[in-house]
Amino acid sequence: MSDVITCRRHTLWLAMVSLLAFALSQRSLALGLAAVAVAGASWLVTGRCTRRMLHPSVVVVLVTIIAAVVISQVWPRLDPARIPRWIGLGVFFGMQVRLWARRTISDERQVVLLSGVLLVAAGLQSTDLAVGLLIIIGTALAVDCVVRFRLLTPNALARLPHAVWTNVPRRKTQAERDLRRVIIAALVLALLTSAAIFVVLPRNPDPGGPLFGSGRGSRLRFPSDLSLRSPKWIDPDDRELLSVDWHGPDGKPPVVAETLRLRGQVLDRYDPVEFRWFARIGPSQRFIINNGTDRSPLALSPIDERINTHTLHVNFRGLYTDIIFTPWMPISIRGLNSQVFGYSPSSCSIKLVDIETAGVVRGYEARVQPFPSESALTALQGNPQRLPPRPTFPVEAVRATALQWIEEAGLSGLTASPESDERWTRNIRIGQAFEERLRSARFNYSLDLRGFIQREGRDPIDLFLNEYRFGHCEYFASALCALCQSVGVDARIVTGFLVHEYDASDRRYSVREADAHAWVEIRSGNVQWRVLDPTPVADDTSLASDRGVWGHVLRFLLGPLEAAWRERIARFDSVAQEEFVRAFNEWTRRTYRQVRAWPSAIAESLAERTGIPQAGVVWIAAVTLGTASSLSAALLLWRRLQRRRNLLGITRTGRMRAQIGLRDGAFYADALALLAQVGCARPAWQSPRAFAETLQSARPAAAEVFHAIIDRYYMIRFAGRRPDAVRRAHDAALVERLRAALIGGDAHNRSRRG
Repeated sequence: MSDVITCRRHTLWLAMVSLLAFALSQRSLALGLAAVAVAGASWLVTGRCTRRMLHPSVVVVLVTIIAAVVISQVWPRLDPARIPRWIGLGVFFGMQVRLWARRTISDERQVVLLSGVLLVAAGLQSTDLAVGLLIIIGTALAVDCVVRFRLLTPNALARLPHAVWTNVPRRKTQAERDLRRVIIAALVLALLTSAAIFVVLPRNPDPGGPLFGSGRGSRLRFPSDLSLRSPKWIDPDDRELLSVDWHGPDGKPPVVAETLRLRGQVLDRYDPVEFRWFARIGPSQRFIINNGTDRSPLALSPIDERINTHTLHVNFRGLYTDIIFTPWMPISIRGLNSQVFGYSPSSCSIKLVDIETAGVVRGYEARVQPFPSESALTALQGNPQRLPPRPTFPVEAVRATALQWIEEAGLSGLTASPESDERWTRNIRIGQAFEERLRSARFNYSLDLRGFIQREGRDPIDLFLNEYRFGHCEYFASALCALCQSVGVDARIVTGFLVHEYDASDRRYSVREADAHAWVEIRSGNVQWRVLDPTPVADDTSLASDRGVWGHVLRFLLGPLEAAWRERIARFDSVAQEEFVRAFNEWTRRTYRQVRAWPSAIAESLAERTGIPQAGVVWIAAVTLGTASSLSAALLLWRRLQRRRNLLGITRTGRMRAQIGLRDGAFYADALALLAQVGCARPAWQSPRAFAETLQSARPAAAEVFHAIIDRYYMIRFAGRRPDAVRRAHDAALVERLRAALIGGDAHNRSRRG
């Protein structure tokens, strides 16, 4: 019965681990702890009294309600990104109901199956370190439960009430030790198989498909546009996405680090139907071919890099993207390997070309000039022959709001010719007025947009400006850019990261998911642009400064481990797979050459030191190897003799005694070993006859054969009757009869219990 208790207890642990793993994949630690508490309470409350268990009809009703809710959420729109989450939620709550019901071993197997579904759902939605470790632990527990259910649990014990088997005393037997060996072997086999599948199984280089790209905890993909269609609550995460090593013009890291603004996407067009900003594809895009060794310049003409030129090294840790993030203004770039980059002179943005072939960006080195000269900007962007036309914005309600704000700011009389330099002064003054208005107390910063309800016929930017007046940085940047474009001010949205965290010990910036930001650039000259950030200052830095002391401590302790997990495990795509296979092949070839050369090198070294020819050295090595093998065989034989002496109780040495222990009495030692394997080990203090009488009540058929074995053993040991070949065959047959009696007795007991 103790085996049944162990099986049920391990099943409960598996359920707790799977519940916690799925809750963490949904970024809800409180939900996970509550589910674990409910599962633990089911063991304590229902364990002593079956009346406290849920009635089967209640269980059926609750499970039906949960299934109906899941189907209602999944069936109307079969979105592959929603299926794992809702199926996981249904199993999450359904398994908690199941734990409070009366269960047989068949039901316990169902709990194991449901736990496996939860672990798979958690793995599809998250690549976090904590979730990964819980999945590994849950898999090990699942293997343990499957082996125990398969080998040990009788059907009769499975139907006993919980109160009967809670107080059964535990006793370690040889069978239990053998079971543990089987479980360990199964775990090792499962680990090796999983590792082989993980390394060898072909995979898509872009894991951002429908099952992975939209999950809340999946590897992050930096968006190529900015959508305002579905406002929701944003949960900022502290996961590290990038690390940036910054070196000044003197080649040294900064002593006092400033806020780092990394530019990514540049968006200058708005779709009033889809409510999204997107980038205009300019005809002047250039392709930069980099060999991975030298830096490739982005400008067509040389730029003086002797002054005001900084170098940054960027390593990707948890971000899947083809975007190159750099501060203003990049002048050259170098990849980690041979890659082709696309450079847009109009926006000064860089992207990786042909991501399917070259793979995702893993790191790069860029040279930037934060305060570029006009000649450098002209070399990078080109000298426009004529000024671009004034922009417009397709939402008329936003233009009405912009004109009202201009009039209230006293700038209604500010006009300038599109072809004059006064146009840039007008751009700056109007942009700054809009920025000041958005940063005032009339607007509030908030990550919870569940109260931002879309209305038919109203644009989200119009609703933000004139009704709700709350939102996060994307709404503030969208509002400022829309206001500027609606009155002819050249403006564009830039999405990237606003980094505050600088590790002085490692001398690098840590870019986290919570550092994602959006701001606006307005044209202040033919090739100049000025940054305007309408997001309120107090809230703009709150995500980086108000994380708490314990958050910093945990991030410091777990940051390297989390980074290694994401770099080595979560980001193991087709490119990393090819690199691993290439490195493994090189290592095997190198090891094979070293192994082949090792005997020859040793022989040559010994020949030089001793003066013996290489043939003599080989002969000596062969003799040494043969001697070592003989000694090993003799040691194994001696240990076998000692074990049988201890088992047979032979303490005195001698030729006759040794022959009895090693050869003549071997059948008796084999019989004792068989009985120990089925949990009937003979105590050292009990005589063979007394042990046979004890065995009579539990296994009568086996006891009868064992009596015959004892008679034969006593004839050999005490009467001195040495067996001949015929007698030895008869003794071996007695052992086989004992084995058959034990197997037949177990089958008979199982049939009676069933």
